[in-house]
Amino acid sequence: MKSIFTLLILLTSITSLSYAKAKYCKEFNSQAEAQKYFKTHNAKRLDRDKDGEACECLKGGSSYDKSSCKRWRKKYKKN
Repeated sequence: MKSIFTLLILLTSITSLSYAKAKYCKEFNSQAEAQKYFKTHNAKRLDRDKDGEACECLKGGSSYDKSSCKRWRKKYKKN
């Protein structure tokens, strides 16, 4: 039982560390992942136009098909 508890704490810590490092849209794989981080960490820098949607250019974001987002994704290799 103790080993299961220890494993659970370890996995939680690893997940927290990976999210703690992600601060820019280019560091996320999807808009949903960025949105979750945005909400849980109050990461305002992920919402440049202040509409409540983080990283709109990532897959799943409302601006995904805009030409400016296409250029951004090409630059950061996020297709």
